[in-house]
Amino acid sequence: MAPPGSSLWLSKWVWLAVCLTVAVFSLLVKLGFWQLERGHEKRLLEQSILARSDAPYQDISTVLDINDWREGTVVGVKVKAEIKPESLPLILLDNQTFEGKVGYLAFQVVSLSQDPATLTLLELGFVQGESTRSLLPNVIALARPLIVTGRLYRKSTNPLSSALMAEMGDVIRVQNLNINQLSQLLNRELMPTIFQPDNLDNWPYPFPWNPVPLTSTKHFGYSFQWFSMAGAFLLISVIIFVRWIRNTVSHGGDA
Repeated sequence: MAPPGSSLWLSKWVWLAVCLTVAVFSLLVKLGFWQLERGHEKRLLEQSILARSDAPYQDISTVLDINDWREGTVVGVKVKAEIKPESLPLILLDNQTFEGKVGYLAFQVVSLSQDPATLTLLELGFVQGESTRSLLPNVIALARPLIVTGRLYRKSTNPLSSALMAEMGDVIRVQNLNINQLSQLLNRELMPTIFQPDNLDNWPYPFPWNPVPLTSTKHFGYSFQWFSMAGAFLLISVIIFVRWIRNTVSHGGDA
């Protein structure tokens, strides 16, 4: 004979297991839909960037007149501008790779002749790192005003690690290109978009073009993985629950 209250105690554990199962399953499904939504967003962005690749160059002053440029929605827009180097340190974005080499993406703060009060980061390209982290590479920078053409883009932020983490010196090494924090560090407001030039002749550094580091295909793949995990978890939970029911009935019948 079962002791008094054992059925009540057992039912509590059953309900706890059911609640945990529902919570985990709901979380996995929610993550799947989140990645699916991100995939659709990235696909629209990729289509927009592809369409802009065939568009003519616009004067950057025209782009600045667009109200949404601060939100970074002009990624991939082809622009031309006359720029002037500012007397501010170069920026080196750490932990970058290109064609199997490890190094930095280098950036220079420049002002726009059309609007001298507006500053932006001009990408100088990929610079291979030295043999030791204690040494920073000597980076060639623009020394005079120049008319450049190129594309605008914006570095995506990692929600788990987006802090600038700047190492100060003649050159500033950063772990994440957090434009807001960099503006505060330099005490100068910077455009949230970055200017990647394409008309620098005989320039020593390559310009990797990767405006969407995590593509829509990868997001859809992650979505499939989360949904698969949710399905597998639900199936395993049902099997365990059915076996537990059968085992309980069997022991009850023996008693």
